[in-house]
Amino acid sequence: MNNRLIKFLKTIAVYFCFFCMLSCTKNTGMVEISRGVFKSTGKEVNGKSITIIPGDTLVSISKKYATTINELIRANKIKPPYVLKPGKKLIIPKPKKYQIKKNDTFYSISKCFGLTIKEIKNKNRFINDKKLEVGKNINLPFYANNKECRKNDNSRKRVEKKRTKQNNETIMFYWPTKGKLIATFGAKKGGRRNDGINILAPLGNPVRAAFSGKVIYRGNELPAWGNLLLIKHKNGWTSAYAHLDRFVVKVGDTLNTGDLVGVVGQTGNVDKHQLHFQIRVKSKPVNPLDYLKK
Repeated sequence: MNNRLIKFLKTIAVYFCFFCMLSCTKNTGMVEISRGVFKSTGKEVNGKSITIIPGDTLVSISKKYATTINELIRANKIKPPYVLKPGKKLIIPKPKKYQIKKNDTFYSISKCFGLTIKEIKNKNRFINDKKLEVGKNINLPFYANNKECRKNDNSRKRVEKKRTKQNNETIMFYWPTKGKLIATFGAKKGGRRNDGINILAPLGNPVRAAFSGKVIYRGNELPAWGNLLLIKHKNGWTSAYAHLDRFVVKVGDTLNTGDLVGVVGQTGNVDKHQLHFQIRVKSKPVNPLDYLKK
């Protein structure tokens, strides 16, 4: 009887040692299932912490908390095979808010924040991207970075600053000929409009370049204007000289302020010897009297 008891106890001892060995052995199967889940992000992610319960998956949680699978993976540094372990904590990242601006589209916002259009649509399923409302907030993934936005804004600001600087470099022109002002700039009776001024002067009176530049047109294809000359100046400025009797320069000539370009005539739709003179900035006509030296 004692021998049987001793044998039984020895058997128990062997099994005990066996199970102890099992518990000390690395179980690769279990490690594979939970490896990398809820690893430290190294950077705190703002959001809500939840406890995983049996049956939870990335898909079910993303739907329940109106987030995306990609956000859950990135916020919690989850590694494949993306298995969630009940009892563990999971961060539901807080979305970034973006206020819609004029001319915004999901495409422009995606480029600005380094996202895909799908990532934005997944966060805003009930918003019609074809009818974005200015001033309304939309959700963006927590990892959205407006670095490209800032870069584009800075680039745009530099361009605008350059344009403003160029436009502020106002050119002051010299009177192209001596005579009497007979028609001013602006709207006239009958719905007509004068995009320049008209100067009454004797036939053959010299017409000079009001500012240095390059001749870009010489011709009479516009019957109402007769013989017409166009000079291109710096920073998008141009000047026009119409009703000339004849030209003394040709297309491509580079001129200095005061160089002779032609003489006063009566060509085109006028009944007196005169010069029609225009100044334009970026093709837009401006009142020459604001830019002619007194």
